[in-house]
Amino acid sequence: MLAVALPAAADEISPATAMIEPRSRSPTFQALTEAEKMLTSTCQGPNRNPSCEYWIARDFLAQYNYYTQTKPDPKKADEALNKAEDMGHRASSRRPNDARVHVLLGKIYQLRLAQSPVTGITQALISKSPVVSEFERALELDPKNGEAMLGLGIYYQFVPRVLGGDQHRARKYFKDAAATMPQNPEPLVWVSISFREEGRLPDARRVLDRALKIDPQNQFARAEDQRLRAAEQTSRSGHD
Repeated sequence: MLAVALPAAADEISPATAMIEPRSRSPTFQALTEAEKMLTSTCQGPNRNPSCEYWIARDFLAQYNYYTQTKPDPKKADEALNKAEDMGHRASSRRPNDARVHVLLGKIYQLRLAQSPVTGITQALISKSPVVSEFERALELDPKNGEAMLGLGIYYQFVPRVLGGDQHRARKYFKDAAATMPQNPEPLVWVSISFREEGRLPDARRVLDRALKIDPQNQFARAEDQRLRAAEQTSRSGHD
């Protein structure tokens, strides 16, 4: 079955979606709250734009990132994630064959797993992890979806082996994502992390330098550069 793409945002919601997903920078909190107000006001009634729930969920997920990364506030972060998950489920009910909706839910479930790893592992032992289910469904609908590949790679990089954790499997997903999203440095950063954690520091440096060449200001890549430099220094010290 082919993915049914989300329709182009109608005029009434396109200003809000542009605030949530600006082209050249991360959205500001002011933009996110303004977009939330616009979408909440516009997305009413049975004839509302069919992508409304998806974009509202995206907005709340971006607010969660703001409250965990920019201005830490655990209570507000949890509230935003709860709202994002609720809207994500509504989006999935309205548009079950949209790959981007399943990627969104996969990301939310991945955050839940990080919050409560014991609960997530227990659930995955009983049945397939919802993280895997959502990302795999996205790839069924859109086999070239790089974000779904990246999500599966992150999952297999960190979960225990009993749940299928495997650095080599994870790295394959990271490399596939990098090939699908050549202008996005994040998959390459994850390839570098995978090599670093395996002790293959020269390979990690080679790949990370590629990521930094794509976007020298990328915060994720720069943070990994600091971790890798520390690992390289430790390795050199051990050989002195």
